[in-house]
Amino acid sequence: MRSLLLPLSGLYGAGVALRLGLYRRGVLSVRSASRPVVSIGNVAAGGTGKTPLVRWLAAELVRRGRHPSILTRGYGRSSRGTVVVSDGRGALAGVAASGDEPALLARALPSVPIVADARRFVAAARAETLPAPVDLHLLDDGFSHVGLARDVDVVLLDATDPDAGGALLPAGLLREPLSALARADLVVVTKTEQADPDAALEVARRWAPGVPVFRARTEVLGIRDGEGRHVDPSDLPAGTTVAVAGIARPDAFRATLASVGVSPAELLSFRDHEPYGPAAVGRIERALEETGANAVVTTEKDAVKLDAPLGVPVFRVAVEARVVESSFVTEVLSMLSRRPS
Repeated sequence: MRSLLLPLSGLYGAGVALRLGLYRRGVLSVRSASRPVVSIGNVAAGGTGKTPLVRWLAAELVRRGRHPSILTRGYGRSSRGTVVVSDGRGALAGVAASGDEPALLARALPSVPIVADARRFVAAARAETLPAPVDLHLLDDGFSHVGLARDVDVVLLDATDPDAGGALLPAGLLREPLSALARADLVVVTKTEQADPDAALEVARRWAPGVPVFRARTEVLGIRDGEGRHVDPSDLPAGTTVAVAGIARPDAFRATLASVGVSPAELLSFRDHEPYGPAAVGRIERALEETGANAVVTTEKDAVKLDAPLGVPVFRVAVEARVVESSFVTEVLSMLSRRPS
């Protein structure tokens, strides 16, 4: 199957090269925001931990007295155009209008303005008009969105799959060739708790020589109920829950549940960013009835969409991604200070 898809990967790669070339030659315009921009992105499709790292970095910047906004496409949302997910005083848009990841960010970071728009320049301009002060923008999943100028490009590499299948979409998972890593200012190897980072470090050394490389871990904080209260795993005995995962790599969620001592009666996998319409909700309800389970345990991203439709308790596994090296945030801010104003 891979060999059959390789010609399509060639066509995809030609399209990527053409688009980037049009930006380089000025045929397509690169716009600049009025505040500095830090992009968090990758060269692969899905599952490298971009949004959790944006969430952690935003919180760290706030802790240091900075005022970031978050700019996002809002993948999977039902709305179009510009949506102010949060104005820095709390969430303004529901999950359907904002998308699951922006809704999760708004819940976790109530003081951080969050704006969704496929045109990230427009999102930046809107964020700068909101009541909460903004002194820099975090561009979520922004590496390939070259239409908005950025001051720092942070690129993530997944330790569990550093070369993303070694081919461009659809034969592999690469959005751009690994040579695109040369555009990075900083590289972060994610999920180092799941795999030896050496292979990813070698990819970074080969394709981004001289670029500082950091390591990140995803830590499980525990289980939370719908109100955010801690729940002991012993309160969810084996077989009493149905696990639900609408993420790029649902097997990783199975491993996470095992690590915290939760044994669901069944794991239901859905596509990434599943909106959980009537058919999906019906599938979950049937699984609950057939297994005799009386609750659902899911990811934080899925929980924001499942809290309302289901008539049973929904528990979420809270996780946090963080860069291991304490110098990372300082390095980002140092790079911003060195860029021309």
